[in-house]
Amino acid sequence: MKIKKSLYLSIAFALVLLLILWLFSRTPRNIYSYVEACYSDIASSITISGKISSDIEVEIKPRISAYVSKIPVKCGDTVEKGQCLAILEAIPDILALEDANAAIELEKIALKQAETDFERAEMLYAGQNISTKEYEQFRNALSVAKEKMAHALNRRDIVVDGSSGRSPKYDESIVRSPIDGVISAIFVNEGETVSPIGKPLCIVADNGPLVFKGTVDETDIMSICKGMELTLVLGAVPDAVVLAEIVSVSSFGRNEGGYTQFEIEAALTSVPDDVQLRSGFSANARIVTRRAEHVLSVPEECIHFDQNHMPYVLRLTSSPKNKRHQNWEQVPVTLGISDGRTIQITSGLSEHDSVRSLSKSTI
Repeated sequence: MKIKKSLYLSIAFALVLLLILWLFSRTPRNIYSYVEACYSDIASSITISGKISSDIEVEIKPRISAYVSKIPVKCGDTVEKGQCLAILEAIPDILALEDANAAIELEKIALKQAETDFERAEMLYAGQNISTKEYEQFRNALSVAKEKMAHALNRRDIVVDGSSGRSPKYDESIVRSPIDGVISAIFVNEGETVSPIGKPLCIVADNGPLVFKGTVDETDIMSICKGMELTLVLGAVPDAVVLAEIVSVSSFGRNEGGYTQFEIEAALTSVPDDVQLRSGFSANARIVTRRAEHVLSVPEECIHFDQNHMPYVLRLTSSPKNKRHQNWEQVPVTLGISDGRTIQITSGLSEHDSVRSLSKSTI
């Protein structure tokens, strides 16, 4: 009986052990995918935004507060230097007008006094009671008073009409183009009110070749220099490949939204024959800042960082065929340049080393 009981217990124990082993073998396991370190070419680049525009663009602003009476041009028109772009009707500033009228009254008093003094001087000079020098002084004083009076009247004309009869060439009521070019934008309509501190009337672009103008963040500006090649992607023609070369880099940054930006300008060097560029096209420029050929590399997703922010990878130490029992070791690495997808490994790995990637599956 005791032998049978021991046999039954042994069989039961064996069955339980087999059940545990079977259940353990059925427990899901994470199987990580991996890639092999290999040699490749890497180009580190930055992308900046900007637009295609004329080399010279002039914003035209009024010099007086006025209504826009007439705009004889439209976008796309070719204009010559001195050509009329807009006709304005001045809006007199009340304070300026009062000052101008007060100045006229003061000059009237001064002129009347100068005329009276000169008439008296003429009588005295005729009676040989004053010298010629004194007589000339009174006559000169009258001439100065007349000139001041004319100046005061012209100042009032400028305040009221925006122009002066003495200097018709500088009529501020007629806005003229300062250069030969093309009207690239008009910002106002007839009947609108404009002022010197308000928005511009229009933009005149010269007839020269188009250029790319963009801004570079201060974190990237040290990687940019004259002569670098740009590859442009146009918003209007995304499939076109346009090449350009940097011709100028601003030495002074401007703060935009809390970030310091530097302006660059690039001359277009290659434009497809079937692409007609227009000033104002938006564009993104890719600039290759560094290149490395035939260097050991892995995908960027394989790189991890420890608590000290030091980079490392997980290298496979078990047999690649044994997918259920993967063993990994942490290997510190030194990084080189990156193109955003692939990164250079300068030390820590050898070619064909298998490193763990982010993707995984469960079996």
